[in-house]
This record gives sequence, structure tokens and C-alpha cells, in this order.
Amino acid sequence: MQVTTGNQFDLRRCVPMSREEENRCALAYVKTKDPVLGERLIVANMRMVVALAHHHCRAGDDMRDLVQEGNRGLMRALEKYDPTRGLKFCTYAVWWIRAYMLKFTMDNWRLVKVGTTQAQRKLFFCLRKERDRLEQTGAEADIGALASQLRVKESEIVAMLERFAGSEMSLDAPAKSQEADAPTFGDLLSDVSAPGPDRRVEEAQFTQVLHSKLEVFGATLRGRDAQIFRRRLLSDEPMKLSQLAAKFGVSRERTRQLEQRLKARIRTYLQRELGDDFELPVKKGRRDETIALPMANSAVSRLERPIVQQGV
Repeated sequence: MQVTTGNQFDLRRCVPMSREEENRCALAYVKTKDPVLGERLIVANMRMVVALAHHHCRAGDDMRDLVQEGNRGLMRALEKYDPTRGLKFCTYAVWWIRAYMLKFTMDNWRLVKVGTTQAQRKLFFCLRKERDRLEQTGAEADIGALASQLRVKESEIVAMLERFAGSEMSLDAPAKSQEADAPTFGDLLSDVSAPGPDRRVEEAQFTQVLHSKLEVFGATLRGRDAQIFRRRLLSDEPMKLSQLAAKFGVSRERTRQLEQRLKARIRTYLQRELGDDFELPVKKGRRDETIALPMANSAVSRLERPIVQQGV
């Protein structure tokens, strides 16, 4: 099948077939499944697809999408068509073409699909027509009457009417149209306390630099200082002071003093490497204030670090 420049099919090639020619071609296709015969039947009815697409196209829809779906229905009809039943191919194919177009319209009518089951699809296509018919005859188009006529549950009628009544709303639309600089609905839904992309990038870069500096500092440690640094200050599951004290053969208080001295060295080292504005957070204990080093898998925010009291 040839297409013109821009991947658009030339409808001038779609020459309709006579009833006799169509029947002979369809009988031969059913027996041989020759793709040339199938293409001939498809091409001869593509003008009908475009005409139906114009009928079902809504404002703002893309005609090309409906034509494409209609062509899918046309090919599906060719697979199911039985020429021995005395029905014209175009008469049979029009139902498949409409079915594919209506399914596409239903799936893309709203951002949220309103018809997913067979009963919901039936309601989608028939509910408004049945309600208009009842109103024209003077009958009351209540939920009970609609459910009785369509043979569905009243709850399904209520759910579909609620879906018809609701509509999408742009998050960029202003909350109050009278005001020039009114906030949008998206602004009202956003989490103001959540850090922005620039804040997250800054924190990630700072954490990476901080960890690299701590690794360099840790490489200079030996003995008990190195074990306190690795197993307590940088570990995801830090050891208790009593466990380290038993390992070192000293008291728990002596181990705590070694830890405090090491934290002071780390603070001095990081301030020298990262600048005077660098400050580690403070964790208040029962006896004194100690430097709370960041864990290996945590990020430290530069904007939320409190001032460390000097003389720790």
C-alpha cells in the first residue's frame, strides 16, 4: 500500500467496488487469504471510514486518530466477514468501524476512563439517549426508570451520572479568576515544606563532599580512634559505648571521653577543609552537648544545621 509524502494515504486510490466484484473478491480472500485481495477490499472502503470519522469527531479531537481506529475496525471486519450470508462487506464493516471509533472516544473522552466493563460501556453509550427518550415521552427519567429500561443496577446509574457531571480541572487554572496574580490549584495542592529541586541537589552534593572528607580523615586514624570512628560514628548500626569499652579494656566513661575528643578533631578538620561557615549539628545528651556526626546513608542539610557551641 503506497502512501504519499508525509505518511498520508491518498484517498483518490480508494475506488469503490461493485457488489459482484466485492463478492468475488471476498469469496476468493476467504479461501486463499491472499493479502492482495484483502488490501483491495480494505482500500475500497476507506472513504467510508473517513466519512464515519467526520460524523464521530468531536471538537478538539484529532481526525487522524479516529481514522486510524476506524481502519483497525475495518481490518477486524475483514477477518470476521462471511460473504456466503448475502450481506455486503461495507454494511457489515460499518459496525466494526463504529465500535472501534466509539471505544477510542470512550477511552480518551476524559483523563480517567469512565467505562471499563461491558455494563459501563453500555451505560456510556445509552444512558443519555434513554434519558432523553423518556423525557420526550413525558415520563419521569428517574434513576429507577433508567435502571429498569437499561436492565442495570441503580447504583451503576448513579455512578455513571456522577462521572458525567464531573469534569477535569487544570492544575494551572487560577483558584480565583477575578484576581490577576491568584494562586493556581496546583499551588494549593503543593507541599510548601518539601525541599525544591535546587535544595535537594545542594544537599546531595554537600553530603557527597562531606563523606569524601570524612573518608580522608578516617584514613589518618589509628588504634582506638579508628575503631570509634568506623564502628560508632559512621556505622549504620553504631556499637554501644559499653561494647567498645569492653573491647578496649577500659571503662565506659574513658571511651566516651575518647569519642568526644575525636568529635572535636573532626569538627576542627571539617571547618578547616570546608570553611568557617561549616557547622555540625548538636545533639544534646544528659551530661553535655556533643557533635552529632551524619550517618553514612543520611543527608545533612546546610540550611537546617544549628550553631555549634564553641568549647565542646
